[in-house]
Amino acid sequence: MERKDFETWLDNISVTFLSLTDLQKNETLDHLISLSGAVQLRHLSNNLETLLKRDFLKLLPLELSFYLLKWLDPQTLLTCCLVSKQWNKVISACTEVWQTACKNLGWQIDDSVQDALHWKKVYLKAILRMKQLEDHEAFETSSLIGHSARVYALYYRDGLLCTGSDDLSAKLWDVSTGQCVYGIQTHTCAAVKFDEQKLVTGSFDNTVACWEWSSGARTQHFRGHTGAELKTLGQKVVHGLYLHRIVLGC
Repeated sequence: MERKDFETWLDNISVTFLSLTDLQKNETLDHLISLSGAVQLRHLSNNLETLLKRDFLKLLPLELSFYLLKWLDPQTLLTCCLVSKQWNKVISACTEVWQTACKNLGWQIDDSVQDALHWKKVYLKAILRMKQLEDHEAFETSSLIGHSARVYALYYRDGLLCTGSDDLSAKLWDVSTGQCVYGIQTHTCAAVKFDEQKLVTGSFDNTVACWEWSSGARTQHFRGHTGAELKTLGQKVVHGLYLHRIVLGC
């Protein structure tokens, strides 16, 4: 059949088909299917899915899509992002759902930031960090080896870590390298504080002492308590050992 004749025939049969009842239309389709070969049946199979299913996120107005997305939990939203580029684009553009997801994690929301992609990234980073915390993989760890007994006291300042131990010593470590900068003999340390020149220690022997890093010499010694707690105020040492009394040492 020539193309022009075919188009005329198709127009006429279409008008007739539209005038049929639903039952008659179904019978007509059944008859046409029975007359079809493999090529026609494959064509029908390939096109039926797109005819029967509608991409609602693509067809609905954006406002309605955003409203529907608000009812989904974040994990489902992330799964939906994998359906297609269009779904990922729409879901990633919904500011409210990602702000809500972050808020449910305890995040402080800055309403002036309305970039949906920003809040989606914040949520993904937070989820990743929580998973790392759960798996004990959130932080890099390293061990500082040097004491021969329990370490009771720690104090960190400007990349340096001071440790006080039951082995009657205190050590100053460079955290970035793991190297011991100073090591001096002290009493048992329950609390430590330090600066560039000196170390102040509170001990379980009811005393507080001040030491020089460079020489390891004890320069001051305070007695008078039954526990261990100290604070430094500038060049003064305030020690309240379990708060029976408070002593100010200059």
